[in-house]
Amino acid sequence: MKKSLFALLGLTGMLMGEIIPKEIPSPLVLLQPEQKKIMQYDTHEERANIMKEDHKLPKEKRLYCSNTAKWREAVPVTFEWTCTDGEVGPFTVTFADNEAFENPQYVVIKKDKGTSVTPPNYLTNFMIGQKYYWKVTGKKDKQDVTSAVSTFTTEDMAPRWIKLEGRVGNTRDLGGWKTVDGRRIKQNMIFRGQGLNDNSINGKQPGRNRLTAADIDWMLNKLHIKTDLDLRSSSETANMTVSPLGPTVNFIHHSSNAYNGIFKESGKKVMAENFRVFTDIENYPIYFHCIGGADRAGSLALVLEGILGVPERELGLDWENTFYPHLPDMWEDFSPTFWCRYQYFLELFPQYGKEGDSFNKMIENYLLSCGITMEEIETFRKIMLE
Repeated sequence: MKKSLFALLGLTGMLMGEIIPKEIPSPLVLLQPEQKKIMQYDTHEERANIMKEDHKLPKEKRLYCSNTAKWREAVPVTFEWTCTDGEVGPFTVTFADNEAFENPQYVVIKKDKGTSVTPPNYLTNFMIGQKYYWKVTGKKDKQDVTSAVSTFTTEDMAPRWIKLEGRVGNTRDLGGWKTVDGRRIKQNMIFRGQGLNDNSINGKQPGRNRLTAADIDWMLNKLHIKTDLDLRSSSETANMTVSPLGPTVNFIHHSSNAYNGIFKESGKKVMAENFRVFTDIENYPIYFHCIGGADRAGSLALVLEGILGVPERELGLDWENTFYPHLPDMWEDFSPTFWCRYQYFLELFPQYGKEGDSFNKMIENYLLSCGITMEEIETFRKIMLE
């Protein structure tokens, strides 16, 4: 009897009409297939050689170096639904990371027809390993009609790419990586990427802002960025004192080093200054960058991730994420004098360890040699590890 009643109620609902969301497969894969495939290989040298060999192939046979391969952005997600009784648009897709739809994000379809939308990534920027709730609102007889709530879960696989509308790329969350002791770095705490404005062309006036108004709104009100840590030189910034995100953001400028430069005394001094920014909970969430988000930002990111316990293999992968499919090792054929190369880390961090030490321990000893204390390191770990 109960089964028949439920069936009748369901049939009645269909006859009355409703908007029905189409199920999104879980886990939802966000990483591009090329990136997932190259991440299966174990070492930096192996991945560099695979890229070099792929580049030698005819264009139509290339996997990684083809014109269709995509890097540094998530796979777009399509929301689909069915209208069972003539419901019309404009439709609004609402999604959030909580069932109560607190702090939701919206995707508006400004047309009467059409029952699917693939929003640009800068409107979604999903967290990894996260359950999401979504629903669709349309019109029926000039009244709002809202679907039942549907859910999906994103794949738990770093990195989490962040897409912006303006001219700021190579942007990602430092969170999501698993550590050697089975913990995970928190998401929505530290972000890295390209400069938020262009370099100065004369050393006197700051360069043009790269962000759109929508980017600024999203970074302030969705990511809640409180600190902009700028690693560029004074000539690049023209000694600017206000973040391109506006005066409400704490702007910190430290002219920083990269690669073998972080091991020099001047580089170690500024590394300590940079690290201490991340030991103050009041600074979070933090966005740090140079101009390309590659070398100075990449060197700092490796130290931050390494001290949190990200395995050596994944440290290499995340550094490479900036450059795929053309790793710097390919450009200079593993030249020992080329400044932009991962081998500097592999060769110089071991001087801060002894036989049997992990790469993470070497990075810890390096920070200690910079003047950072174990108390500061543990404070950072407490802030950033789940």
